[in-house]
Amino acid sequence: MERVAPKRLKDVVIVKLYNYAGLIITSLSALLVIVFMFLAFLRFINVISAGSPADFVTVAILGGTGLYGGYNLFRERRIRKIDDRFPDFIRDLAESKRAGMTFTKAIFVASKGNYGALTPEIRLMARQISWGESVTDALSALARRVNTPLVKRTVTLIIEASKGGGATADVLMAAAKDAREMKFLQSERKAGMFSYVMIVYIGAITFLAIVVILCSNFLPNLTKGAVALSSGGIGVGASISISDLESIFFWGAMIQSIGSGLVAGVFESGSLVDGTKHVCVLVFITWITFKLLVGI
Repeated sequence: MERVAPKRLKDVVIVKLYNYAGLIITSLSALLVIVFMFLAFLRFINVISAGSPADFVTVAILGGTGLYGGYNLFRERRIRKIDDRFPDFIRDLAESKRAGMTFTKAIFVASKGNYGALTPEIRLMARQISWGESVTDALSALARRVNTPLVKRTVTLIIEASKGGGATADVLMAAAKDAREMKFLQSERKAGMFSYVMIVYIGAITFLAIVVILCSNFLPNLTKGAVALSSGGIGVGASISISDLESIFFWGAMIQSIGSGLVAGVFESGSLVDGTKHVCVLVFITWITFKLLVGI
């Protein structure tokens, strides 16, 4: 039976992790949400006495959005580093082609260079080619793993150039220039949208501050007035409870935090998924503020 070389086995594991990391993290996030929502239900029906239903629901939200948001943030940073060096990789491929190398040889030469976070991807691609995969399949696998518009667009150009033959070096050089310009536009867009993300945070925190002031100052006076009216023979406000009103304000603030976080993600990158990390931050701020200042 053929033995698998340690390096090859390691690369196979890396490929599998790339393919299933998102699914694993999503499953763990969903599991956390289910567990703590179940605990919230048990607390609601008084099967357990620790904590409160609001605490368990909050931890469920924080666990789900925090785990997935943290994974997504790590992935974004890694992809950003890859995108930064990808045009250099394409440029070097073009120079190797101009020197008379084949695509396969050019990739092998590039795999010996240093491209930062992109280096492991290039080396993995070179090993896949050495195992017998075509250059087209290896490039397509790279695009699927990294999964960014810049890489997918550029890889498509490279694949078409490799199929068409001719002056592929010129096509590669043009692709490198296009990738660099696209990266610049993405950076400009993100910098421009940062102010909108800050506006969302300011709006969410302002709303939270107003709600806390209402709970701390307005509600006690309101309930005192209602009790006075009730004792004076006017049948209003007899069922008013501060804790009930505080709970309504709390859940209103939580819903507003979740919505604001998702909107911040859309402003930042155009995706609701990228709003999970903002949801985690805003929900935590809301929860800890109510715990410390309102005592819910």
